[in-house]
Amino acid sequence: MKRFFRQAVLLLILSVAGCAIDADPGREAIPVTVYIPELSMISETVLAPCRLEAGSEAVVSVAVPSVVEEVLVTAGDTVTAGQRLLVLRNDDMQRAVICDAAAMLTAARASAEYAHHNLQRASELMETGAMSAGEFDRVQTEAMASEATYHQALAGYSASSTSARNGFVLAPFDGVVGRVIATRGNMAAGPLLGISGTSVIKAELLLAPRHINKLRVGLPAVFTSDHFPGRIFPGSVVSVSETADAVSGLVSLTVQFADTTASLIPGLSGMALVALETREDAVVLPGSMMSYVSADIMEIMLVQNGFATKQLVETGIRNGISYEITSGLVPGDSVIDLGHTLVPEGALVRVVQR
Repeated sequence: MKRFFRQAVLLLILSVAGCAIDADPGREAIPVTVYIPELSMISETVLAPCRLEAGSEAVVSVAVPSVVEEVLVTAGDTVTAGQRLLVLRNDDMQRAVICDAAAMLTAARASAEYAHHNLQRASELMETGAMSAGEFDRVQTEAMASEATYHQALAGYSASSTSARNGFVLAPFDGVVGRVIATRGNMAAGPLLGISGTSVIKAELLLAPRHINKLRVGLPAVFTSDHFPGRIFPGSVVSVSETADAVSGLVSLTVQFADTTASLIPGLSGMALVALETREDAVVLPGSMMSYVSADIMEIMLVQNGFATKQLVETGIRNGISYEITSGLVPGDSVIDLGHTLVPEGALVRVVQR
């Protein structure tokens, strides 16, 4: 009888305690907004100011003194390979022009042979699996470009042999005329004018040495400038220094940009962005939804079964305020957004917005 009485009293106490908990205003559901992550792409990028340069530049000159009979171009003119630039008068003009063309042909031939050797080596590495398809495509493109430059130089040499007899100075490649030094009636000894190629535009970037382990040839890049609001010009990294500069302490790399619209010109300033690393199917979360724990560990608050639950996540790539989440979070989870630091763990929550 006494045992039964004690059990009844215990049940009564538990019932009253349960009612007190239900009536506790602290257990009222806290309204929260949540963010549901999905798979997306994220890239670690680095931004640096730069000034565009021509991929090919030349100073047109003659090896022997001559008289300028006519100047056919002015600064800023767009010229094509083989176009007449100047008319000179000199008995030795034929030999001088041919010598210049021969020198360009020799350089182009050496470059083409070197690129062809690299392509053969790349083919061997590709067969053994020691080289990626992307890297092989880059080497193959360089070899094709060098071969085209060689044929262009060969054509220029042939044209020079013919035009020199008439005293014409021809454009060595497609480009834009820079400063014109030659003046009609004056002696033309030394440099006459400059030409910058427009088919290839490049820029040198200087980056902090902490990025050196991630820098490599072939990384994608884009160029933007206030002169072209809203436009981006794609490109890629074509060379990377293996060490930091002894004076500046920065790492140098060269980025080449393709421009089919002829909008980019040497001397144009802007910003270059290089994508160091990219994940295509990543769980990405804004940093405002997380609290810092350590270098790669962050804390978030999830909504699970109507309650707030703390969760530690590991981060990877960072792009601005966004982080790649490598573990601890999966697509479809409900992450408390605004005020996540004010919601205590275990609190009853009510989702009011997704």
